[in-house]
Amino acid sequence: MRATVLATVPLAFVLLTGCGSGGDGGADVASAGGGASPAASSAASGPTPGGDPYERNLKYAQCMRENGVNVPDPERGKGLMMRFGKETSPEKVQKAQEACKQYAPSGMAGDKADPKRAEAMRKLAQCMRDNGVEAFPDPEGGAVRITPEVGDDPDFKAAQDKCHKEFSDAGPGGA
Repeated sequence: MRATVLATVPLAFVLLTGCGSGGDGGADVASAGGGASPAASSAASGPTPGGDPYERNLKYAQCMRENGVNVPDPERGKGLMMRFGKETSPEKVQKAQEACKQYAPSGMAGDKADPKRAEAMRKLAQCMRDNGVEAFPDPEGGAVRITPEVGDDPDFKAAQDKCHKEFSDAGPGGA
C-alpha cells in the first residue's frame, strides 16, 4: 500500500508522503517543499530553523541518508520526494526522522502547526476536491494523508498542478 501526505507551508504547496512501507510491499512516497519544509543534511551541520526551503529540504535529505534511509536530493521549486519500498522498515524511517527532526517542516517535527498554514492546507484540500478529487481529505496534524484511492484518482495530477500554481503564487515559502 502506498500512502501520500500533502501539506502546504505558508501558502506554498508541499507534498509529504507516508513514511512507512505499506502492507502490500509497494513503495510509499513522501515529499515536502515550501516554507518550513524538510531539509536534510548532516546532523553535524547544525539546525537551520528558517531560511531557504530548498536548503532545508537538502539538509533533510542528506540527514535521512546519513541515517540509513535513501532519500534523493530535492529539485529546486519542486520540494522533496521520498519513496520507501518494502526494504525500508517504518521503524528505520521513524528513527531517521527523529534524528533529522531539526530540519523537518512545521507540523512534521511535532511542533504546533501555524494557523495560517493550517488554513492554507484546508483551502488546498478544498481546491483538490473542487478540481475533481472528491475523496481528497482535510488536513490533520499538519499534513494530509493521501490513500492509494485518492492518489490514483485520474483527476489527481491535473488538480495537483492547478492547486500548486494557485497556492505557490499566493505567498512566500516556495522551495
